[in-house]
This record gives sequence, C-alpha cells and structure tokens, in this order.
Amino acid sequence: MTNRISKAKLTLLLLGGLLISNADLQAARKQIPEPSVKPEKTESVVQENAGTAEVDEDSQAATKRDLQGLTSDVAVLRDQLTRQLDSNIANTARSLTIGGTLQNRYTAVTSTNQPTSPNGFTVNAAILSFSGALKKDYEEGRNLTYALSLISTAATNTFQPYDAYLQYAIFPSLDIEKPNFNITFGQQAIPFGLEPQVGEDKKPAAVYAIFAGANGWNLAQRDLGVQLKGDLFPFVDLAYTYRVPLIQYQLGIFNGSNWNTAETNKSKDVVGRIVLNAPVDYNSDFRGLSIGSSFYSGEKDLAQSNGTLITGGSGKGTRNRYGADIAYVASPFGFTAEYAVGDDDRVISGTTIANAVKSTIKSKAYTATLFYEWGEQFLNQVRNQSRLDDWWPKTYQPFIRYDYFDPDTSVANNESSVLTYGFNFFFAQTTKLQLNYNVSNLKNTNVKQSQFIAQFQFGF
Repeated sequence: MTNRISKAKLTLLLLGGLLISNADLQAARKQIPEPSVKPEKTESVVQENAGTAEVDEDSQAATKRDLQGLTSDVAVLRDQLTRQLDSNIANTARSLTIGGTLQNRYTAVTSTNQPTSPNGFTVNAAILSFSGALKKDYEEGRNLTYALSLISTAATNTFQPYDAYLQYAIFPSLDIEKPNFNITFGQQAIPFGLEPQVGEDKKPAAVYAIFAGANGWNLAQRDLGVQLKGDLFPFVDLAYTYRVPLIQYQLGIFNGSNWNTAETNKSKDVVGRIVLNAPVDYNSDFRGLSIGSSFYSGEKDLAQSNGTLITGGSGKGTRNRYGADIAYVASPFGFTAEYAVGDDDRVISGTTIANAVKSTIKSKAYTATLFYEWGEQFLNQVRNQSRLDDWWPKTYQPFIRYDYFDPDTSVANNESSVLTYGFNFFFAQTTKLQLNYNVSNLKNTNVKQSQFIAQFQFGF
C-alpha cells in the first residue's frame, strides 16, 4: 500500500506543533482570529468507494500545493499571534505580578481649644507593588522570590521604597500538609502585634491604632533586617483547600532606625512573634480564632527629655515592647483586641554618655475592634478558600473601635483615646468605601476633637 497523509491529518499535526511550541502564549489565543485562507481542493481525489458520490475529506491525499497553502496559513497565524503579544501583553524574562493600592480621602475636623484644622480632599496613599520568582523550584518548591513596593503619601508626595526584600523557602513548599519555613532579607514589616502587620486591604479603620502609628511607637512602618518565619503542625481541609497551622512564628533582627534610614548606632533590635491558631476545619465555629504574643528588644540613641540626642551613636538607651493579642475573624460577628506595654530610656541630666543620668519611661496601649458583616463574599468558586480570605468580609461591614495610648504612665492626664464608629462598603475584594467618625480625647493637650473621614480605597 502507498503511505498517504490526508489533508485533515496534516493540518492537525502542523497546528498541534505550533500550539505546543507556543505553550507559554496560551493567554493570547482567544484574541487571535481564525485564519481566513484555506487550502484549495485538488482535482485528484482518491475515493475509497468508487460507487459513492460523496468524498471523504479525511481520505484525500495531501499534495505539494496543499502543503504550501497550509504553511502559509501557519505563517499568518504566527504573525497574528506575535502582533497580539507585542501590543497587549507585558513581557519579562522572569515571572512578574504587578499590583497597587490607591486611597482617595476627604477629611473634616472640628476641635475645641484649638483652631479648626483644614478640611479637604487628599490622595492619602498610593502604593505600586511588584513581586515574582527569581528561581522557581518545580520539584520541591524551594523558591527564591522578591517583593518591591513604592509608596507615596500625602505627607511626602514622592514615591519611596516600602517593601524591598528577597525571600527563600528553606523547607519544600509544594505540599500544603507540611510546615513552611522561609528567610526574608531586606526592608519589610516588623513582626510585632496584629494591627501593625495588617495590610491596607484588610485594615477595617482608615487609620492605624495610636500605638502602631507615628504618634505612638511607629510599629506599622517598615525596617531593614533579616527575618525567619514559618509554621508548624498545619491542619488542612482539602474540601475547601483551607489550611491553618497550629503554630506560626516570626523572628527578626533589624536596624531599629525605621524605613529607608541607615543605621544610627552599633546595636540591633530583635523582634519576635508567635501565634496559636484553632486547628479546625472550614465549617467549624472556631475557624478564624487566634491568640498571639510579641516582643521587641532593642537599644536606641540616648535622648534628653526634650528629645535632643546625645552624640556618640552607641545605642545605649533601652527600647522594649511586649504585647498580646486575640482575634476572631469570622462571619457575621468578629473582633480583634491587643494590649502592649513599653520601656524606653531617656536622659534626665548630662550631655554625654559618660555623665548621663537615665530614667525609664513606661508606656502602655490597648485597642479593641468589634464588627458585623453581611452581604456577598467576593470569591469566584467557594467562599473563604484560605485563612487569609477570612480577612476579606462580605459587602457591608459596620464596626466600632476603641483605641487608647499612654506614652508615660508616671504622668497624670497624659493619655490619648479615640472612639471610632465606622462602616465599610466592599465593591470587590480589595475595593471599599470607608466611612469613619472619630471622637478623640487628647488629655496631654487638653483637646477634644471630632473627625470625619470618607476614604475610597481600591487595589488591583
């Protein structure tokens, strides 16, 4: 018998080879129109049954003209595919994920014993983030990844590095039923407390609690250092791809000089955190329950009571923080609560390290948030597929938060407190309208203040 290749089979073979060679370009296939040119039929037709009027196209022999026509179609298709990729798809030599967050805010403030603060619209923050893999380990998941984000705030009006770190998975990470262990090097979040580490997309209030912000211990900012983090004894509910470890831990060494700032002394700060999670399945009433504890132990440049630094850069002043927190992030009710204390050295008298007389300032803080939610969950297939998804609520989320901070417990009437009535309306998983009404009592300045914040935040 003569070996023949039918036109239909030849077409399938060539197109299949084209698609396999362009396996990484599958995302663009739907945008490519079907080829408009088809091979012409030949007059030479071999019929399997001479008595049959109809011709089986699969049995037609492929001629040289057929092959040339099909090759032309493949060239046209390849050219169209290349044009679509060059015009519509960002390309890089390594995997890259681009994201961002934008906060447009309106603020209105009224206060007593103080001129009314300016009211108006601001771009409170703009964050542009890039992340991806520098080394992808397909066998064990020991990946080397990176994260870089740039932030511009209403105070700076210029983009600065926010997150800038490399992370390596020391343990294999492909099996979700095994523990994780990573090392992270660079500028990153400090592993202290609950509120300082919650991202903008998961934070219910428009502003941080006092102790986490610039008016407190400034723990919500980034710092430069190295951190080990991982988990132990993970519990997995395969029906919902829900994974929750019994123990989560973080331990880091940082400069202690704040983000985008070079080290100012000889010491390093050690920060650690451990969290115990309820090891339950997805449908349990205790899903989302966790208890955590944190510590911060470091030294800082000595300062006088007026804030003037004593020269020398020795880092002789104590800076310690200890905290505990509990969270129940669930539907429809949930709450978070934190308590923390601090010790800071300052100089009573003296201008040098040798003659400095020190005293210790003790401070404390606590905050509690209670929320309720209802509406729809913004996930495609199933609700709350992982533990992190518990932070993204349903459509409507009213909440109330009480925040307290005392910078020096030895001084009477020195504390600040803020009561916040809030409502969040979620348009999507990372897009929400935040309405906050803050009632502040600043006893250290004898100021009572009311503040209304309307903030539209969206992420991509």
